[in-house]
This record gives sequence, structure tokens and C-alpha cells, in this order.
Amino acid sequence: MRLLSFLLILLSISISDAQQIDLEKIFEEKNLGPVGELLARGDYELVARIGEAAAEKGLKSPEWRILRFKALREMGQIDTALEEIQKALVLYPGHFEMLMLRHDLAKLLGRDEIASAALKGINEAAKAKAAKDRSALESVILGRAAVVLGADAQKVIAQYFKVAQGKDAKLEAAYLAEGNLALEKDDAKRAADVFRAGLKAHGETADLRLGLARAFQSGDREKATESLKKALELNPHHHAAHLLRAEQLIGGEKFVEAEAAIQQVLDLDEQHPVAWSLRAVVAYLFQADASKMEAARQQALQRWDRNPEVDHTIGRCLSRAYRFAESAAHQRKSLEFDPKYLPAKVQLCHDLLRLGEEEEAWKLADAIRKEDGYNIQAHNLGLLEKEMGRYTTQAFPDFVLKMPKRDWPIYGARALALLRDAKAVLGVKYGLDLQRPVLVEFFGAQQDFAIRTFGALGGQGMLGVCFGTVVTMNSPGSLAHGRNNWESTLWHEFCHVITLTVTHNRMPRWLSEGISVYEERQRDPAWGMSMDAKHREMVLDEETLTPMSRLSGAFMNPKTQEHLMFAYYESSQAVEFLLTTFGKDKFQGILHDLAAGKRINDAIAANAGDIDKVEKDFAHYITAKARAFGALAEWEEPKAEQLNPFEPGSFTEFLKQHPNNLWALRKEAETLSQAKKWAEVLPLADKLIKLLPESYDADSGYALKVQALRQLKRTEEEVAVLRQIAAKSSSAQSAFLRLIELDVPARRWAEVKANALRSMALNPFLVTPQRALADACAALNEVPEAVAAYERVLVLDPSGGAQTHFKLAGLLRASDAPKAKRHLLDSLALAPRNREGLVMLQEWK
Repeated sequence: MRLLSFLLILLSISISDAQQIDLEKIFEEKNLGPVGELLARGDYELVARIGEAAAEKGLKSPEWRILRFKALREMGQIDTALEEIQKALVLYPGHFEMLMLRHDLAKLLGRDEIASAALKGINEAAKAKAAKDRSALESVILGRAAVVLGADAQKVIAQYFKVAQGKDAKLEAAYLAEGNLALEKDDAKRAADVFRAGLKAHGETADLRLGLARAFQSGDREKATESLKKALELNPHHHAAHLLRAEQLIGGEKFVEAEAAIQQVLDLDEQHPVAWSLRAVVAYLFQADASKMEAARQQALQRWDRNPEVDHTIGRCLSRAYRFAESAAHQRKSLEFDPKYLPAKVQLCHDLLRLGEEEEAWKLADAIRKEDGYNIQAHNLGLLEKEMGRYTTQAFPDFVLKMPKRDWPIYGARALALLRDAKAVLGVKYGLDLQRPVLVEFFGAQQDFAIRTFGALGGQGMLGVCFGTVVTMNSPGSLAHGRNNWESTLWHEFCHVITLTVTHNRMPRWLSEGISVYEERQRDPAWGMSMDAKHREMVLDEETLTPMSRLSGAFMNPKTQEHLMFAYYESSQAVEFLLTTFGKDKFQGILHDLAAGKRINDAIAANAGDIDKVEKDFAHYITAKARAFGALAEWEEPKAEQLNPFEPGSFTEFLKQHPNNLWALRKEAETLSQAKKWAEVLPLADKLIKLLPESYDADSGYALKVQALRQLKRTEEEVAVLRQIAAKSSSAQSAFLRLIELDVPARRWAEVKANALRSMALNPFLVTPQRALADACAALNEVPEAVAAYERVLVLDPSGGAQTHFKLAGLLRASDAPKAKRHLLDSLALAPRNREGLVMLQEWK
């Protein structure tokens, strides 16, 4: 009510009659709070006028002027604010907050001499006031000044910001200072904790919410979006919040919406350097207009022609769009303006790593650590460099592979062979002859993969990432056994190498991911992603199915992991649709137009016709696929009243009326399985297979039938169904291992070899498939392959070395007698009574 009354009084006063009214009551000290609330919600012009009137009135409290200075800053009137602060300091000499504001404003204009003088003034003011007499806000300002002067960040937090929070637990500035410092040092976790503490102690403010959004930006997009939305609700004119939202929109390739967010800032501050920097990014990525980009960049430099933040911001956004070389060039420009500008150094370090320039990147990271011991990213990179120093590097003319030393003998040769196969197949298909070696790095620990790939911890669930001619992968030994197919992932990522190079990194994410998933399926129908029950449901949901032109946005802030996976699937279907409908030449034309700088919608229109029609036809195409999947099945779960209340757990009566109801079939099968009535389960399994013949997951009729046949000991029939699963699913580890178990005694060596390779594509560190592969290759007289497999078994299972050495001796005897004899002697050393070994040794003598 107090704020409302105050506003009504203000709004009733016109400038012409302001001097005729007694303003004494309006400018009482108790109204500083309500005016501060006006500033916090973005009523900058009104606050500036109130502050101006208060100054003219000659009010003693400096807070009236400070509110005006802050409002002028938000309106872009930096010179005016700086000039007025200089005059105000005559009235309020040594005022901590005014001096810090003067420093901050001078830095925005690149006036280092004024900024330095302000810091000197703060130092003199601090000497004149005992620590015990300083307010909480003055402690915060001293801490901020100390950081600028190069003080240790951890000490500043402990000696100033924490002290301020102790003096005044509700002081917003204390939490903002500590949280923002943590963000500057890339300590997102600490920043999030501090901003949450601030919100709890002080209450909701746009600045605290923005800080929390920035802290969550790389780790929890949903929470980041929620906090950013709240910040803009609290202050619809919050510059930094609009600019963060614009960056997010650019990342999601929503360029029109990004422009609107940028314009919100420029409407208040027409020279805002970050706003113009982001407009330059939009001009480059969306409009593909280098001249417009440079014009926007020059506008960004109007306020200060050597502002390092401008090129750093442009480069950082380009880097997120996989334009690493362009980003590196902008970071170097930023460092030409200010060789000590740390954000540019950190970003350049990451860009160099993504360009494969690791030696320069490590040196730069070391320099950052020496300059700033608290920088989390530089610290993590130092740990990563040490870890990678223990890796093995295998360099070839076409590929350079790096991985933990224990990994190379297990899957290194297979990875190299697969990469060369991918290069031969995909290079020809997309008309690319790579002239430089591709760097592929496998990481034994997920945290190392995350630091190398994202610059910070996180990225759980990501298997591999491509940066052009650099690929980073989680080692198959670091993943959950039998869950992820590392070979299909490697094929997927190398496809990115091809398509990103062909288009000069100028392709939307949906197209890049869609091609890679599509090419997985072309390599092996069991790879990639296919229609399943969840995809069917999401395709038929109008809110989930995304128009082709907005598909990249589906990767930006997915509601769930399922929604993200569906974005990959839908993108691959869009690629399949374009190729099926318009042919290879037209599809290649889209890629070539992207490389030439056309926008994706224009490229599609030029090669496939009107984009609206293409989108409608695609929606029909994918919807028809979804409806065809389980077309005879009844998908709805029955209501309780449809089931027999007198036979709970029995669905027999319902199935008589609804024989194709998937839910009831599965429930009935579950009931019969629990009762171990396996013979009765089989017809239900066959029914499920008939209704969903393309479903091979854990809930499929195939899986149910295998379980029943195994319990009934009908092994040959079980094998037949297992072979169907193995041929269609790339992640059916249990099926692969069961087939090996059944095929080895039957000496079906071709089948053993096939399933051993499938199993190893999930986890090459399992001994059983490695030994089975070795035995199968030996039986098939594929000696080199058998030798390589037995050598892997030696590494993985030293306890069984006697028999493995003996088999290697036999295989190598004809081609490499000295090596064979060494294996034989090693075998006898482990098992001296091995008769076969002794016989072989006697024969050798």
C-alpha cells in the first residue's frame, strides 16, 4: 500500500507544477525503499527523474543520487552518470558505493585512469574508517575493489563477502558479489549455492534470479530457464536477463525470437555493447551476412573502441555453433584489446582444444592457472592434461587416436578399422576427401570426457561429441556394461566430421544429428533409432512433433531425456524423408547451399520446394509410419470398470472382447509367468509378435517368447528367436551372450563370431565374447584374427594365461616360430604339467 500511494502521488505531479508542490513529504527517507523497488522492477526513467528532483531539492541522503546513477546506467547514459558522480563526490567525499559505481562506469567506457582513481579513493576511504565501523555494504565494496586489484578470490570471499553476510544477512549485494565472483571463476556449484542462500535471506530479486540462471546454465537447463523466466517477471527490462535469453535462443537457432530479446535491451540502451555483439552473431549465423555482422560489431565498439567483451561475446556464441576457428579469431582480437582479459583466454583455450591444437591449449591453460589460481576450468584442464599425459597416442596419416594405455590393446585396432571404413563409405557418399588427420580421443573417466568436451563437469548420458575434425568419446570401458553401442556411436560421430566439414559447420543441429542417426541405420539396420511404442506415441502427439524448421529447438530445452531422444529420432526421419522424396542429388544440394551460406529453410526451398509444403508432407510421412506401427493393436489401457472385478489379476474375459489389447496381453502374460505356466505364455508371446513384429525391446513378444522357451528347455526354438533379436537389436547383450553360450558347444563358429563381435561392440572388456571370438576365428582358420583375440584375452584374463599362451603357440608356430616358442614356454611356466605343452616342446626339440 505504501508503494502504491507513493506512485499515485508521483504520477499526479507534472514537471511544470513540481515546484509549486511541497515535495518534502515525498522525499522522506522512508520512501527510499519504494524507489529502490521501482529500480528493481525496471522503472528506470521514473527513478532517474526522482533522483534528479531529490538532488535539486538538496536532500542530504546520498542514496537518492545513487538510485539515479544506477538508473542512468541501465538507460545507457554512462557519460552523464559518470559526470554526476564526480560532482556528487564533492558533497560526499570518500563515499564507498559512489566510488565503486564510478569505477564500474569508467570501465564500461575504457577510461582506466578514472577507474584507477576511484579504486584509490576507496582505499583512502577504507584507511579513514576502522573495520569495526564499516557497514556490511562497505565490506562488500572493499572486497570487490580487492578482487579488481588482484587479491586472492578465496580470501576476499572469507574476509569481506562472508563478513558482510554476517553483519547483514539480508544484504543482497553481499550474495551478488560472492555469487558473481564464483561465476567469473567458473565455479557454478558454489555460485548456485550462494544465489540460493541470497534468495532465502533477502527474498526474490531479478539480479539473484539471473545469477541462479547463469549458475544452472550448463548443468540444469530446466532450472536455468525457470530462474530466467522469474527474473524477467520481476524486472521486464532487465538487460542481462534479456541478453542471456537471447544467447539461449541463438543456441536453439531461434534467431527471430533472439532478435526480439536483443531489441528489448537496445530500446533502453541503444549502444549496449553485448546487445550489438549478439546482433552481430545473428547476422552471421542466421543472415549469413559478414558485412552486417561487422557493422553490428562496430556498433558494439561505439561506446569503447577497445572493449574486449565484444569479440569475446561474438566468439563464444560462434563456438557454441561449432564455428571454433572463427571463435578463436575473435578471442585473439579480444586479447589484442586487453591481453589480460581472462574470459577470452579461457574461451580460446577451449576453442584450441576443439580445433585439435592441444599443445597451445595446454600452455594457455597453464598461464591462466598462474594468473588466476581459483579458475575452476583452468584447474580442471590442468588435471586433464596430467591424465592425458598417461594416455597412449597412436598416430597414422588419416587418424590420431588417444586413449588410456589399457584400452589400446582391447579395442584400439577395432576403432581404427571402423573409422577407416566410415571414411571410405561416408567420404565418397558426401563427396569429401579429408586432407588432414582426424583426432579421436577416448576417455576412461566420464569426468575427463566432460572437462575435455564441455569445459566443466556434467554431460552425463553423452557418449561422444564431434567438433569438426576432433572427436571425443567415452571409453567403452567407462560405460555401463551392455547398455551403449560404442561402435555405432563412433560411426555417428565420424559422420559429423564429414557433414560439418562439407558444410563448413554451417548446418543446423537437427540436420547434423539427423544425418548421423540415419547413416547409423544405413551401416547396420540394428543401429540408429527405429519406430517404437514411445516414438509412436510422441509422433501422434501434436505438441511433441516439431515442424522441420524448428527442429533444432527440440534439442535446446527438452522436457525430459525421452524428448531429447525423440528429437534425434524425428531429425533422422526428416533426413530419410528428404532423401526418399527428393533424392540424393537434391539432398546434396541442400548441404552445398548451406556451405555457401544459405539459411536452412532457403536451402530446402531451393532444392525441395515450398518449405510449408515440405513440412506438411513430412508430418504426413512420419505420422503414417507411426500409425502403421502396431496398426492392428489396441493401444489404450482399459478402464477399471472394463475388467472383471471377481477375477483380479485375470484378463481372460477382457481379452475375449479385446484380443489385440497390448496392455491386457502383457498383464496376462505377466500373471502366467509368475505362475510358471510357460506353455500358456507362448501363445501370448506369439500374439504380441504378430501385433508388433518390429519391436525387439525388453517388453517385446520376442523377449517373452525367449523366456518361455528357455524355461520349457526348447533350446533350438529359443536359439531361433534369439537370432531374430540379435539381428535387429544392437543393445541386446543378454541375447548375444546366451547365443554364444549355446553356439560354442555346438561348434557353430560363424554364429559365435557374429555374436561375439556384437557383444564387444557394447563392451569389449568382457572376457567371454573375446575368448569366444578367438576360438571361433581359430576354428575358421582366420589366424591373424584369432591371434589378436587371444592376445586381448591375455590382457583381460591373466589367470587363464596358461591355456591362452598354449593356443597362441599353436597358431603362431608356422608363421612366427620364435614368438610361438615364447608363448609355449610362458604356458609351461604357468602349467608345467600340461601334457599337450610338453609334447609340443618335445616336437620342437
